[in-house]
Amino acid sequence: MEAVGFSESAPPLYYALAWLWTQVAGTGEVGLRSLSAVAGVATVPVAYLLGAELCDRRAGIAAAALVAVNPMLLWYSQEARDYALLVLLTALALLYFLRALDAPPRTSPCGRTSDRTPARPRDSILWGVFSALALATHYFAVFPLALEAAWLLRRYGRRALAGVWIPAAAGLALLPLVVHQMSLGHAEWIGDRSLGHRLWEAGATFVIGETGDIVARPENLLPAVVPLLAALAALALLLGRGDRRERRGGATMLALAAVTVGAPLLLALLAPSKDYVLARNLLPALVPLLLAIALGVTLRGSGATFPRMGWESGAGSIGTALGFVLVAYSLGFGVFVSASPAWQRPDWRAVAERIGEPRAPRAIVLWTLGAGSLRWYLSTGSFQVRPLEEHAWSIHEADFVSDGPAPPAPAAMLGPRFRQVSHEKVGRLYVRRYAMPGPDLAPLRLRRIRRADLGFRSNSVLLDGIGPP
Repeated sequence: MEAVGFSESAPPLYYALAWLWTQVAGTGEVGLRSLSAVAGVATVPVAYLLGAELCDRRAGIAAAALVAVNPMLLWYSQEARDYALLVLLTALALLYFLRALDAPPRTSPCGRTSDRTPARPRDSILWGVFSALALATHYFAVFPLALEAAWLLRRYGRRALAGVWIPAAAGLALLPLVVHQMSLGHAEWIGDRSLGHRLWEAGATFVIGETGDIVARPENLLPAVVPLLAALAALALLLGRGDRRERRGGATMLALAAVTVGAPLLLALLAPSKDYVLARNLLPALVPLLLAIALGVTLRGSGATFPRMGWESGAGSIGTALGFVLVAYSLGFGVFVSASPAWQRPDWRAVAERIGEPRAPRAIVLWTLGAGSLRWYLSTGSFQVRPLEEHAWSIHEADFVSDGPAPPAPAAMLGPRFRQVSHEKVGRLYVRRYAMPGPDLAPLRLRRIRRADLGFRSNSVLLDGIGPP
């Protein structure tokens, strides 16, 4: 818990739960990853309840299927990070938000009538509890939760305060931690790429998962074409052929998704130093989008005609076909990615084994997002040098880890006395090592060495076998 304040840029809930979880499951790969797997699996029945709440059981089944096979959700259900828990908690908050919006006689957007009393305090309070937990998991939960809170306050006024005060209190309690973590600049690397690039990348990532930058290579947009077109067609079908109630349910979900994406985008435009727009940070928008798509693929009514093609079909049949395409494609792509090492993260364990223990002070230059993994596998007390540090470090060895073959480091980057001692292939990565003759040390040229051409989007520097300057 002490480390969260200075080494992370997220709230503490996931780390506290992970610590408790690993007391039983252990800190091996299965133990560390299984908490996210449980959260990811638990999101599937919540998606069913959301679809049923919005429309009917058919929409619930479609929503559960889309969530179960979505490659982005599959990816983060395998990672020892807070994103699967974030999705689960924001989905639960959304469920109780919809239940808190009930009005007598209660009729769902698809016409299902319920005798449940409207706006029960229990629903509002449960919305508040799950909202506070989501906010304590990831700061980006604030955007959909703020819209939901405003919606409840507008509908019920003071009666909504029974639930709204809970996330408000949680936000105030987290505020000092937010300010402290932002001052450390852990997320400054996000702005290394253009905002426009990150936006279209998020669109592709939502349908094919983290198969690009997160594995240190550009996004491949071709696999995203089919699911993106099918998703857009389902949304167009909902807006163009759905009845009033179906469109209202879809519009609610699209509004939540739009605010979840649009609010941080507006913040980034107004204050570039607060630009944290990134696909995984926008994950709270994914379940509402999948719910809107689920409504589009389960339309019950009006027909759609295609006179130029000489045939006529019901909107429900077209939606069913689109739903089948989305589920089958996403399932197949998810299996393919899981079975293909080239589409997974780089093998930092093998790199650590090849580099071995430090014999003298050394610098390791590698991908920014791989630094934490390599530190874990090295277990030699290495530490990451922050971009703004100006200490006069001295090193004997410099190791460069590149994504594929990379050019040798120029003499001006290291110094004239460094000599290449090895160049080895480790899976898809390459390790090029330089050392000084004898026991000599030389000053580390931090700014120059960080700009090495390694085939990654951004580089980081680890120092190992070295003490304070």
